[in-house]
Amino acid sequence: MTVGSESKSAKIVRTYEAAGDVLGPVGSVVLAARELSWSRHVLWHLFKRDFVAGFRQKLLGYLWIVLVPLLGIASFVFMQLTGILNPGDTEIPYPIYVYVGTTIWGTFVTALSVVANGLIANSDLVMRTNIPKIGLAVTGLASLCYNLVVNLIVLILLLFVFGRLPSMWVVLYPLTVLPIIALGVGIGLMLSVVGAVARDMTGMFVTLINLVMYVTPVVYTAQFSNPILQQVVFWNPLTYLVDAPRSIIVLGSVPHWLGYLAATLFSAAVLWIGVHAFYLIKDKVTERL
Repeated sequence: MTVGSESKSAKIVRTYEAAGDVLGPVGSVVLAARELSWSRHVLWHLFKRDFVAGFRQKLLGYLWIVLVPLLGIASFVFMQLTGILNPGDTEIPYPIYVYVGTTIWGTFVTALSVVANGLIANSDLVMRTNIPKIGLAVTGLASLCYNLVVNLIVLILLLFVFGRLPSMWVVLYPLTVLPIIALGVGIGLMLSVVGAVARDMTGMFVTLINLVMYVTPVVYTAQFSNPILQQVVFWNPLTYLVDAPRSIIVLGSVPHWLGYLAATLFSAAVLWIGVHAFYLIKDKVTERL
């Protein structure tokens, strides 16, 4: 038997060890930026795969991208028209108010969910390839960016339908939603490694975060007669992360810019903690998948 045949018959065993270099908070962020840059081409191909698969075998195909957000606001508009829901003085037509609010809230929950489930959804690639795990965790964000553009186009059409012009500051909309996306990604990164060990953790957290929507001015204004509820909404960072992008599009200003600045710093801190926590325990994920 030749050396070549021996090498071909040799069984290759890949082992994973839950040990690695311990990175500091700054080192984790730098490494995350490098790994995302290295894996950008792979992430693009994964986005194309998931995007096409998401609309395969659907009757209305890509039309769902536009229909889903419009159908999402139908129930709130119906309750407002029938008097069941009193959203307060919104200054702008309620369909526009609730459309922007639910779109921004949906962006937050989607960012959190896709990142939290990214490793489990790509478990085969985690086990069989050397693609950076953080790249697999955030690959779903590509479709989120696409949906943001579509939602912005639908919003501009809605504004024209209701006889209003978008603010000249509408170009800043993508920037003003970045903090709420960062908050979702930060929480999602922490849940992605925890969820690989306890699979029900992500589902429980997403259910709880959906309850937070009712103490955030998404479908109504932040005007309450109850002082305790008013304080809860006041100290809720999501209040400002939802209100600022909506105001910048429709009104052309940010009424509570100090609150928005504080909420942005809070989101950056959560993202930083999420990236560091991800790199601290990501090596244990392969053992659990």
